[in-house]
Amino acid sequence: MEYTEFESFIDQATKYLKSTNEKNKRLFGIGDYASYEYDLFRNEIWWSDRNEPKVRAKVTIVGSISTKSGTWLWSWANPHFKDVEIGPIHAVRDFGEKEGITKLIEQRWSAEEIDGWEMTSVSARLLEAQGAYRSPSASGGLFLLYDGLEFIPDEEKQDYRPLKRPAEQGADSSSHPQ
Repeated sequence: MEYTEFESFIDQATKYLKSTNEKNKRLFGIGDYASYEYDLFRNEIWWSDRNEPKVRAKVTIVGSISTKSGTWLWSWANPHFKDVEIGPIHAVRDFGEKEGITKLIEQRWSAEEIDGWEMTSVSARLLEAQGAYRSPSASGGLFLLYDGLEFIPDEEKQDYRPLKRPAEQGADSSSHPQ
Protein backbone atom coordinates (compact mmCIF):
# COMPACT_ATOMS: atom_id res chain seq x y z
CA MET A 1 0.00 0.00 0.00
CA GLU A 2 1.43 3.37 -1.01
CA TYR A 3 1.65 6.26 1.48
CA THR A 4 -1.22 8.17 -0.18
CA GLU A 5 -3.36 5.04 -0.13
CA PHE A 6 -2.67 4.59 3.57
CA GLU A 7 -3.54 8.25 4.24
CA SER A 8 -6.84 7.69 2.42
CA PHE A 9 -7.42 4.53 4.47
CA ILE A 10 -6.81 6.52 7.68
CA ASP A 11 -9.46 9.04 6.58
CA GLN A 12 -11.96 6.27 5.84
CA ALA A 13 -11.15 4.53 9.14
CA THR A 14 -11.59 7.79 11.05
CA LYS A 15 -15.03 8.28 9.50
CA TYR A 16 -15.91 4.68 10.37
CA LEU A 17 -14.87 5.12 14.00
CA LYS A 18 -16.59 8.48 14.36
CA SER A 19 -19.80 6.90 13.03
CA THR A 20 -19.61 3.92 15.39
CA ASN A 21 -18.84 6.12 18.39
CA GLU A 22 -21.79 8.40 17.56
CA LYS A 23 -24.05 5.35 17.29
CA ASN A 24 -22.81 4.07 20.67
CA LYS A 25 -23.48 7.45 22.25
CA ARG A 26 -27.02 7.40 20.86
CA LEU A 27 -27.82 3.78 21.80
CA PHE A 28 -25.81 3.30 25.00
CA GLY A 29 -24.93 6.81 26.23
CA ILE A 30 -21.19 6.28 25.81
CA GLY A 31 -19.59 9.63 26.50
CA ASP A 32 -22.45 10.81 28.72
CA TYR A 33 -21.73 8.79 31.89
CA ALA A 34 -20.08 10.38 34.90
CA SER A 35 -17.25 7.85 35.09
CA TYR A 36 -15.69 4.78 33.58
CA GLU A 37 -13.41 1.99 34.69
CA TYR A 38 -11.58 -0.81 33.01
CA ASP A 39 -10.02 -4.02 34.20
CA LEU A 40 -7.52 -5.39 31.73
CA PHE A 41 -7.35 -8.72 33.54
CA ARG A 42 -11.10 -9.12 33.01
CA ASN A 43 -10.77 -7.65 29.52
CA GLU A 44 -13.63 -5.23 30.25
CA ILE A 45 -14.51 -1.58 30.33
CA TRP A 46 -17.67 -0.20 31.92
CA TRP A 47 -19.38 3.15 32.37
CA SER A 48 -21.28 4.32 35.44
CA ASP A 49 -23.44 7.06 36.89
CA ARG A 50 -23.36 7.79 40.61
CA ASN A 51 -21.26 4.67 41.24
CA GLU A 52 -23.87 2.48 39.57
CA PRO A 53 -22.45 0.47 36.65
CA LYS A 54 -24.61 0.88 33.56
CA VAL A 55 -22.90 -0.39 30.36
CA ARG A 56 -20.02 -2.79 29.71
CA ALA A 57 -17.95 -4.09 26.81
CA LYS A 58 -14.95 -6.26 26.05
CA VAL A 59 -11.72 -4.43 25.18
CA THR A 60 -8.82 -4.72 22.81
CA ILE A 61 -5.77 -2.72 23.85
CA VAL A 62 -4.48 -0.80 20.84
CA GLY A 63 -1.56 1.14 22.27
CA SER A 64 -0.51 4.23 24.14
CA ILE A 65 0.84 7.73 23.60
CA SER A 66 3.52 9.05 25.92
CA THR A 67 3.62 12.84 26.18
CA LYS A 68 6.92 12.52 28.06
CA SER A 69 8.77 10.74 25.25
CA GLY A 70 6.52 11.92 22.41
CA THR A 71 5.99 8.37 21.17
CA TRP A 72 3.35 5.81 20.21
CA LEU A 73 3.78 2.25 21.55
CA TRP A 74 1.68 -0.65 20.25
CA SER A 75 0.16 -2.83 22.96
CA TRP A 76 1.75 -5.97 21.51
CA ALA A 77 5.17 -4.41 22.18
CA ASN A 78 4.42 -3.07 25.65
CA PRO A 79 5.93 -5.22 28.46
CA HIS A 80 3.30 -3.88 30.90
CA PHE A 81 0.68 -5.94 29.05
CA LYS A 82 2.51 -9.27 29.02
CA ASP A 83 0.12 -10.73 31.63
CA VAL A 84 -3.17 -9.51 30.12
CA GLU A 85 -5.16 -10.48 27.05
CA ILE A 86 -4.69 -7.59 24.63
CA GLY A 87 -7.21 -8.83 22.07
CA PRO A 88 -6.76 -9.41 18.34
CA ILE A 89 -4.50 -6.37 17.79
CA HIS A 90 -1.83 -8.62 16.23
CA ALA A 91 -4.06 -8.76 13.12
CA VAL A 92 -3.33 -5.05 12.60
CA ARG A 93 0.41 -5.70 12.70
CA ASP A 94 -0.08 -8.63 10.29
CA PHE A 95 -1.93 -6.31 7.90
CA GLY A 96 0.93 -3.80 8.20
CA GLU A 97 3.49 -6.47 7.36
CA LYS A 98 1.48 -7.64 4.36
CA GLU A 99 0.98 -4.10 3.05
CA GLY A 100 4.39 -2.71 4.04
CA ILE A 101 3.01 -0.03 6.39
CA THR A 102 5.77 1.00 8.78
CA LYS A 103 3.50 2.66 11.37
CA LEU A 104 1.63 -0.62 11.84
CA ILE A 105 4.72 -2.77 12.35
CA GLU A 106 7.21 -0.57 14.22
CA GLN A 107 6.85 -1.11 17.95
CA ARG A 108 7.46 2.53 18.95
CA TRP A 109 7.71 5.73 16.94
CA SER A 110 7.52 9.52 17.34
CA ALA A 111 3.90 10.53 17.73
CA GLU A 112 1.29 12.92 19.09
CA GLU A 113 -2.25 12.23 20.31
CA ILE A 114 -3.68 12.50 16.79
CA ASP A 115 -1.42 9.61 15.77
CA GLY A 116 -2.87 7.54 18.59
CA TRP A 117 -6.38 8.24 17.31
CA GLU A 118 -5.33 7.44 13.74
CA MET A 119 -3.84 4.08 14.73
CA THR A 120 -6.93 3.38 16.83
CA SER A 121 -9.17 4.27 13.87
CA VAL A 122 -7.21 1.99 11.54
CA SER A 123 -7.35 -0.79 14.13
CA ALA A 124 -11.10 -0.29 14.63
CA ARG A 125 -11.73 -0.51 10.89
CA LEU A 126 -9.53 -3.57 10.34
CA LEU A 127 -11.00 -5.40 13.35
CA GLU A 128 -14.53 -4.07 12.77
CA ALA A 129 -14.66 -2.85 16.37
CA GLN A 130 -17.84 -1.45 17.83
CA GLY A 131 -16.05 1.67 19.09
CA ALA A 132 -13.02 3.17 20.80
CA TYR A 133 -12.18 4.99 24.00
CA ARG A 134 -9.12 6.87 25.24
CA SER A 135 -8.09 6.73 28.87
CA PRO A 136 -5.94 9.77 29.65
CA SER A 137 -3.09 9.80 32.14
CA ALA A 138 -0.61 12.38 33.38
CA SER A 139 1.92 11.04 30.89
CA GLY A 140 -0.31 10.43 27.84
CA GLY A 141 -3.15 8.06 27.17
CA LEU A 142 -4.18 4.47 26.58
CA PHE A 143 -6.26 3.71 23.48
CA LEU A 144 -8.82 0.92 23.64
CA LEU A 145 -11.28 -0.65 21.21
CA TYR A 146 -14.47 -2.14 22.55
CA ASP A 147 -17.00 -4.69 21.36
CA GLY A 148 -20.10 -6.36 22.73
CA LEU A 149 -21.62 -3.27 24.35
CA GLU A 150 -24.49 -4.18 26.63
CA PHE A 151 -26.40 -2.80 29.56
CA ILE A 152 -25.30 -4.52 32.76
CA PRO A 153 -28.08 -6.65 34.27
CA ASP A 154 -29.05 -5.59 37.81
CA GLU A 155 -28.02 -8.96 39.25
CA GLU A 156 -24.45 -8.49 37.96
CA LYS A 157 -23.83 -4.89 39.01
CA GLN A 158 -22.27 -5.93 42.33
CA ASP A 159 -19.44 -7.57 40.33
CA TYR A 160 -18.11 -4.14 39.33
CA ARG A 161 -15.90 -2.38 41.86
CA PRO A 162 -16.26 1.32 42.69
CA LEU A 163 -15.18 3.57 39.87
CA LYS A 164 -12.17 5.83 39.94
CA ARG A 165 -11.96 7.54 36.55
CA PRO A 166 -14.24 10.55 36.02
CA ALA A 167 -15.27 10.79 32.39
CA GLU A 168 -14.99 14.57 32.40
CA GLN A 169 -11.19 14.24 32.22
CA GLY A 170 -11.46 13.97 28.44
CA ALA A 171 -11.63 10.21 28.31
CA ASP A 172 -14.81 9.82 26.33
CA SER A 173 -14.97 8.80 22.74
CA SER A 174 -16.05 12.29 21.73
CA SER A 175 -12.43 13.44 22.03
CA HIS A 176 -11.84 11.68 18.73
CA PRO A 177 -10.61 14.13 16.09
CA GLN A 178 -13.27 15.42 13.73
